[in-house]
Amino acid sequence: MLKIWGFFAFLTVSFGNAQSKNAFVQANLNYDNYCNVRFQYCVDYPIQLMTPEPESSNGDGRIFTNHKHEETLRVFGRNNLDAEGRTISLKQQFDADLKSLAKNTATKITYQKRGKTFFVISGYKNGKIFYQKTILKNDAFAYAILQYDENERTVFDKISTNIFKSFK
Repeated sequence: MLKIWGFFAFLTVSFGNAQSKNAFVQANLNYDNYCNVRFQYCVDYPIQLMTPEPESSNGDGRIFTNHKHEETLRVFGRNNLDAEGRTISLKQQFDADLKSLAKNTATKITYQKRGKTFFVISGYKNGKIFYQKTILKNDAFAYAILQYDENERTVFDKISTNIFKSFK
């Protein structure tokens, strides 16, 4: 049975188990690519699961929503300067983001990693799973933040791999 909500079409099929259904959904996803001209980053997103909202008025990024019109993926860029105009290192931004996330008592960080040109932070925030990848690109930071309900984990955990591998 095909169910349509707005721009989304969801296929409801009876399978023996949830793993089979998730494998079917993942195998039949098509991806589109969003590239940001201002900060020169690109990311792929599954068109059956996300709808792109208009690009922000200042041209720094875009929000993608799910079939419930909830934010699922947010991508944006910003200059790597502090309020006084000094350059911020990747380590400084990583530490600042961890500190900011720790202030929220509804956030639990379960994974963090910093490389030469990127960092990743993931966990639970406000009852949802979140993955954040930040890359240093052309003297700016580009962010991709994916969030979704835990009951969507089996689908989105695999989709997140495609999204974050494409984020460059």
